[in-house]
Amino acid sequence: MSNPTYQSGETNPSLGYLFAGLSAVTGAVLIVTGKFVLYTISPLALNAIIFPAGAVVLGLAMIPGKRWKRIGKMDRKGWGWTMAFSLLACVAIWAHWAGIKMMDPTLASFLNRSETLVTISLGIGLLGERFTRGEALGGFLVLGGIVLMRFTLRAEYSTGFWVVLFSAVCFGTAEFFAKIAVRYVDPLTIAFLRTVTTSVFFWIMVPVVGTSFEGARSVWWALLILVFAGPVLVRPIYLYALKHLEVSKVALISQSLPVFVGILALVALSQIPAPREIAGGLFVIGGCLLIILGRKRAKPDRTQRTQAKNT
Repeated sequence: MSNPTYQSGETNPSLGYLFAGLSAVTGAVLIVTGKFVLYTISPLALNAIIFPAGAVVLGLAMIPGKRWKRIGKMDRKGWGWTMAFSLLACVAIWAHWAGIKMMDPTLASFLNRSETLVTISLGIGLLGERFTRGEALGGFLVLGGIVLMRFTLRAEYSTGFWVVLFSAVCFGTAEFFAKIAVRYVDPLTIAFLRTVTTSVFFWIMVPVVGTSFEGARSVWWALLILVFAGPVLVRPIYLYALKHLEVSKVALISQSLPVFVGILALVALSQIPAPREIAGGLFVIGGCLLIILGRKRAKPDRTQRTQAKNT
């Protein structure tokens, strides 16, 4: 007996582009606001506060139309891919905020874009596809940009560099899982289950690792922004973008995130990286664009070859 898949209905590319753009802008607000909050509390405390609140809001969103009943209708594949995505996201999120606390948010967002290379490489490795020349060149540019960033960053950013790079690998793998998960489960349900899983994970970690919530009241308004910009908006919007667009197109628009982060960080935090530090980030972005554009060009050629074999 085959596993049923979630029927997502017709896709709307225009909505997909809108959701992808909104996800990038909202993600920038999330990063800069989070950096501000991390001056006061730890990454663990931040996550332990915002995700339970986000779970409540998303839970309320599941009530209209009795959407919560969809959870009971999920099959093994739906649960498997959703939980794989959710658990890996827990690790990625913790490392992401820990890294941002240690370094400039704009540089962190540049480095985090390398998740694109991870996501597409997984698709190639697990689906048996091959790199085109453009994709291979893009991959080398991303790796070169990462090396350049490592040797041009200030010494105090060294640990943060590796933590953010680790989070990028985890995020890239999680996004690969998410793209598969939306074939079986609707985006809102995935976002809700991921937020609940993340909430439980971080509250288990609070007594295990130990952290202080002192100072959280003084930044309550920023935490409120994080609740809505993070669990409630960024992730559901991104998943809806994946529903309406190919992952390569969504990833292409996501490359604009560091630009928005840089503008907001300059205005809100008066932080701006040195030109030599930005150079490596530009290599990473350029490499990601080559990979994504190369993948988009390769797909029609592969489709034509498949059709030719069947005739």
